[in-house]
Amino acid sequence: MVARSSAIVAVTLCLGGCSNEYVCPDPIGPIIRDDCDAYRTRYESLKVELGFSIGNFGVSAVAGKEKLRDPSELLQLLMQQTMALCKDFNACRVPSPDYQRRREDADRKFTAITAISQQLKGDLDETSKRRLVEQLIDVLSGESRGGPTGRGARARRPRVRPAACKHFLPSLTSFYFGSRFQPPRPKLPPGVPALAWYEMTHARGIGLTDTHIHVKLWGETEADDMLYVTLDGGHSARAKVRGTSKRPEARASFRFERQLLWERGTMTLEYRVGATLKKHALGSVRLDPERWRSRAYLAYMPDPIRRCPIEYERPWLVFFSRLGHKVRTTVRCEHDGKPVPGVLEGTDTGSTYRASHLDRHHVELPIRVPLKGGRTRGTWKARMPGEALPVDKFPDEAKGLWRCRVSFNGRVGRRIEFRMRPDGSVVYHGRPGTLSPPWWPVKTEHVENDVERRRDAELAKEETKAEARHQKMLERRGAR
Repeated sequence: MVARSSAIVAVTLCLGGCSNEYVCPDPIGPIIRDDCDAYRTRYESLKVELGFSIGNFGVSAVAGKEKLRDPSELLQLLMQQTMALCKDFNACRVPSPDYQRRREDADRKFTAITAISQQLKGDLDETSKRRLVEQLIDVLSGESRGGPTGRGARARRPRVRPAACKHFLPSLTSFYFGSRFQPPRPKLPPGVPALAWYEMTHARGIGLTDTHIHVKLWGETEADDMLYVTLDGGHSARAKVRGTSKRPEARASFRFERQLLWERGTMTLEYRVGATLKKHALGSVRLDPERWRSRAYLAYMPDPIRRCPIEYERPWLVFFSRLGHKVRTTVRCEHDGKPVPGVLEGTDTGSTYRASHLDRHHVELPIRVPLKGGRTRGTWKARMPGEALPVDKFPDEAKGLWRCRVSFNGRVGRRIEFRMRPDGSVVYHGRPGTLSPPWWPVKTEHVENDVERRRDAELAKEETKAEARHQKMLERRGAR
């Protein structure tokens, strides 16, 4: 298992002004928002310069048998695409690596267009100028990606993900909605999805800190559906529901122009089905992060995570803490009273409640469930010399009672218990509630320990100082 953590980039090149730091929900994580208006200014300036350079050649340029469009129109289209990409990135709809790659591609086009525009200003004959215009249109129409320009340039074919890889998951902490073992969901009217998860984050704006609540939904949705949220204290908002490529997952995000960290309370959700314009109550959820310490789940994931087609699944133990990444988290298990060899490391974490420093730990269990009759056991890597490695069990071997204890720096902090069935599924603990992730809840006991007590004291001091700063900023605003 590879340790994974999110880090906010400290330095970035800004166009027309520095962007704000912001924490998107998983799997995207921290980003630095880009200045989209700078792209508009940049392209409009180039459009004016290009129109002066081309004159009447743009409309009359011909390549092969087709009459090409005016380059200024293609430049306008490129600007709109770049603006849309920037806005999607700022709205957490495009992963940072994908955005960086596509923005660099647009920057290469811009550089090539600028160079050709400068050449067109020279004293050229009509033939030479026409060739430059053809190269320019090749760049604008995507036939050249920063390499040689002209009709002979070969376009790079985009990578197409195989149909079997529609489950694509960026990390081991992602939500997987396609498992063979689907936990029960609450009974809701047709067209109303279940609440799969929520995350609360803070984004520092000008002066004050905004609060963002990101919601994951589980079920089929339509583009005109709406989600409504009401918080204690009279705060309310609504947001459009956005479908994702990982159907049946959908998302919605709410922004509040103030810091809501200390207003625990409850969050009440209503869903409006666009076809009927009727609201349906999803229920209420307590916003207290402390409650997560007594919760744990089993999450079934593809094994390996990016194998296509999926031949195996593996249950992962999911639990929560506020300890960060400096504390060593380990898991030891027993199966029907017998110790399971190996120490399982809780090194894969995902932010769940960033505003309250709550982390979600994901630990893979030595259980491998064949989906197509295979009998290949997974492999485990030693982290320390002489360490005993766990051996994967198949469902017929893993059936029975499992007890696991979670330790933080050697101090027991959680005791988790679940029962596996012969088919590889787990016995459901409890009943479906308002919050119903695609995971199976299991019996969990929070054990008091000095490691968490010290961390709680540190966080309490930090929150007190942050609250004092927040109140001072409110007073300053009121005095203006």
